[in-house]
Amino acid sequence: MESKPSNARRMPFFFMMIAAVLVVLALVTVIQVLKMYRETGYIDVLALTLSASAIGFSVYVALQMRSKPLKLGFEQPKVSTVIRCSNCGFETTRDFREGDYVLKEAESCPKCKGSMFIYTIFRESEETKKKRG
Repeated sequence: MESKPSNARRMPFFFMMIAAVLVVLALVTVIQVLKMYRETGYIDVLALTLSASAIGFSVYVALQMRSKPLKLGFEQPKVSTVIRCSNCGFETTRDFREGDYVLKEAESCPKCKGSMFIYTIFRESEETKKKRG
């Protein structure tokens, strides 16, 4: 079964093709301006400037597409699970695992061998990190 490329993968190719076409058209314009200069002695500064700008822009886009995306400072928040014993009140905290939910039965208590349940699930906020550090 063939999988189609996602839109996220097609977009860079699309932009690279537009940049390539833009470079080709700009180079054709530069050649035309140089031909006209040889024949008439007149140089079309506007066409030459726009062509140079198009080439510069295309090279910039191509370099940006090849570089790694910028990190915008978004991190996945750390999510923790608090497990509490229903008999002795022993409490422990561990990293969140997929499938955790409040009041889910967890492993047995290491102190009294009683039943432990997920008491709460929370994510660590910036204030909590600053207080600890």
